[in-house]
Amino acid sequence: MGKSEGLMMSRFQTSRFFKNLVLLSCIIGILPVVLLGYLSFNKSSAILEEEIIASNRLILKQNKEKVEYLLKTIDTLATQTISGTVMTNAISMQTVLDVPFDYEYHDLFEKLLYELVHIQVFELGIQDVNLMSYRQDWIVEGGAVYPMKDRPLIETHDKRLYDLQKLLISYRDDSRRSYWKMTEDEKSGYVFKLIKHIPLNAINPDGIISINVPLQELSKRLAGDVSKGRTLIIDELGSVVASLNKHDIGTNVKAESYYQQILTNGEQEGFFFYKQDGQDFVIHYNHALYNNWIYASITPLEYVMSKSNGIKLYTIIFVAILVTLVITTSFFFSHKLYSPIHRIYRSIQPDHKQRQNNELTYISEHLNHLTKSSTKLKEEMVFLHSQTREFFVFKLLSGDIRLESMEDQLERHDFPIHWDRWCVLALQIDTLEGTRYSEKDMDLMLYAIHNMIEEIVPQSMRFSSIVQNQGVVLFLGGGLEDDTPLKVQVFNKSEEIRNSIKQYLNLKISIGISRRYSNFMYAPLAHQESLDALAYRVRLGSESILFIDEVEPNKAQMFRYPKELEFQIMEAIKQSNEEQAQERLQAIIADFLKNQMNHYDYQHFIGRLFNNLTGLVQDAGESVQEVFQKEIFTSEILIRMHSAKQIEEWFWKQIIQPLLAWTEERQRKQDVNISNLIISEIEQHFDQDLSVEMFAARFHYHPSYISRVFKKDTGVNFSEYVSNHRIEVAKRWLQETDMKIADIAERLQYSTPSNFNRNFKKVVQVTPSQYREQFK
Repeated sequence: MGKSEGLMMSRFQTSRFFKNLVLLSCIIGILPVVLLGYLSFNKSSAILEEEIIASNRLILKQNKEKVEYLLKTIDTLATQTISGTVMTNAISMQTVLDVPFDYEYHDLFEKLLYELVHIQVFELGIQDVNLMSYRQDWIVEGGAVYPMKDRPLIETHDKRLYDLQKLLISYRDDSRRSYWKMTEDEKSGYVFKLIKHIPLNAINPDGIISINVPLQELSKRLAGDVSKGRTLIIDELGSVVASLNKHDIGTNVKAESYYQQILTNGEQEGFFFYKQDGQDFVIHYNHALYNNWIYASITPLEYVMSKSNGIKLYTIIFVAILVTLVITTSFFFSHKLYSPIHRIYRSIQPDHKQRQNNELTYISEHLNHLTKSSTKLKEEMVFLHSQTREFFVFKLLSGDIRLESMEDQLERHDFPIHWDRWCVLALQIDTLEGTRYSEKDMDLMLYAIHNMIEEIVPQSMRFSSIVQNQGVVLFLGGGLEDDTPLKVQVFNKSEEIRNSIKQYLNLKISIGISRRYSNFMYAPLAHQESLDALAYRVRLGSESILFIDEVEPNKAQMFRYPKELEFQIMEAIKQSNEEQAQERLQAIIADFLKNQMNHYDYQHFIGRLFNNLTGLVQDAGESVQEVFQKEIFTSEILIRMHSAKQIEEWFWKQIIQPLLAWTEERQRKQDVNISNLIISEIEQHFDQDLSVEMFAARFHYHPSYISRVFKKDTGVNFSEYVSNHRIEVAKRWLQETDMKIADIAERLQYSTPSNFNRNFKKVVQVTPSQYREQFK
């Protein structure tokens, strides 16, 4: 027994799956333990951190309240003093400021000094109160009144008084009426001043009061431990007005990034983490609405996290014990779980010698192979069933279905079997112009329309739609017990299909609908009727829903082919008149389409016009392939045109424009040939009587046409060219022969020698005699 267990353990140890199972068990067991320890430590640290942060926030808030209580109390005392009366007879502070410092007002100034000393409460730490009258130029300093007008500068104290006077006067122009300001005094160091104009809201104050508070008084009211961080009070200019560390007082932190971040946050209070010189800090801040100061607490993050180090050690020890226990348990249970899997593997492996390291992978591959084979077989069956349904519809349209077994076949293909009436719909795309599609996308668009029809029309109302002949064909039907007549149902569904295709595919389609039938033996006829109905789009326009029994004329209408308009088109082509050719094309199509007639007449009209126009090329003895593209001679192109605009554009681009280009080219070649023949005749028979009428009769053209062509090719008219050529001949004879001038004039068909002399001088600028003398 021990030996067999040893062999089993040996197999387990060499099995990859067993190793993976042990590893997975360890991961499943260890991961939660480690995660629990990590989360416990983080949670405890976070709670501790939150408590420290909350404590710092509370301390900062208390510091703010204590400092603001001090400032507001001093502000209130100062306001009461300058707003109240100085003596019992209701003399105001403003009145006192208008009184000169004379012995006559000794009692008044004594009472004034008493009121000012009354402000200096010991608990508030007020150092001194200064008062100045701008009008009477006296100052209260150190509990005494000093007149400053013409005061001699004798002692050091006098200099201090003048400095104080200058300082108080400088406050007069400040737009603020009551504010705190930090100054540095040589004697007292940094001092915090409350400055108030008298009266408070006067534009031009009569005087000013300044209450001096040493900055130490603000720092005394700050609670906290210097070793655990810094607590700062920062005024609106970025200067530190109070701190637990006296070295911070008076420094400006406006350029510090943490100060800029506090301003950027724009919140009244909050905290954020800040890093400086490689050390992390937690910064709490609180904006004072009273004076726009910022109370800030800067605590090293190291101090905050130091409290959690003890928790970290206990957490690591506890997690290590649990991990050891998990590994031992995982090995034991993996052994139990692997045994049945190993037995299954041995039972399905065909060759036990070819042993796989991972048995579960081998089993999974076999199961996946079976599942894929089953899924593939189901998909093929569904696809084949869909194909057989469509093939059934194809055979039904072609009339190849035996009607005796019709009901069984409908049931076999999951088609409705209780229709009493039905019809056939043929859907075709009107045009791809104005869309993002091209002709190469046609099959894809038809397939998309086919899928949309399958979703829009319920199965109880249709057979499978099929793609055929650049369109989609669909059977729709219903029972007599339906509340809505079949024709109304068919129209509603057709309209829904048309609107959905236009909305989602941006395509315009038309739908042709056959008559209603009850016997499927008429399926081929119904199919043809639906296609015939679509042919009437030429007259009724695109995006139409066409019932054959509504659009097909009841009887044939008399129609005469417009030969006159066709002749006018041909004449315009022969004359290379593009504008007239286009107008006549529009006229012949409009004339034809105004008649209501059978669609076969439409097709015959298009074919006849096509044949007659292309026949112009063969009438001229040339091949149509040299003028037109080969694709236009396929019959499908003429059938696929569904609107008057399409017909007109196709004839214009594919037929008339090539004919116009061909005609112009032929005329150009012919004109050049005529001009060359005339020039040759002039050069050979210049001594004979020549005229345009003679050449027009010879070439069978109108004289005006001969004149126009000749001038176009040579740049001069016929008579001028003949005259110039005869002058050139005369010049040559005058140079090379001794012929008399009269004989030359006669040979060149001039009526008199004087006429010859006049024409020669007009061209050469000298007479014939003078010209001959030049070459002797």
